[in-house]
Amino acid sequence: MNTQTLTDNWALWMAAIPGVVVLLAVVYLLLRQGAHGKLRQAVRVERAALKDLNNARKITQRSEARVTKLLEKSATVKPRLLQEAEGTLEDARALQKIADDKAQIATNHVRRVIFYEFPPSRHDKLRAKYLPGDVRDNRPFSF
Repeated sequence: MNTQTLTDNWALWMAAIPGVVVLLAVVYLLLRQGAHGKLRQAVRVERAALKDLNNARKITQRSEARVTKLLEKSATVKPRLLQEAEGTLEDARALQKIADDKAQIATNHVRRVIFYEFPPSRHDKLRAKYLPGDVRDNRPFSF
């Protein structure tokens, strides 16, 4: 390759740049729409939901500790403060329940992606990797 080739084919080289960008974009979209891309996205959402659940549990524990502390000092604490703390505890518990539901939905979505997007021979391995707390019961169903 010399300067003569570059000067003669400059338009071809300039057209190749957008072509490569479009090709990379198409490959990226195909990877995101594949089984592994769907699983990565579902696991990412699940981790975010579990993180939110953990934060909600911490807030609930702090609220419970505050209410307990105020109840111990109920003779010297204004009733308004105790009532506000109890209201905050109820709100924290409600938010924790919402976060727990979100985490459960996200975990079920990961399970669904594994079930529908991958062959049955890989299900156990993927569940062990992405759903470590998921223990499968192999006993037959009975009442």
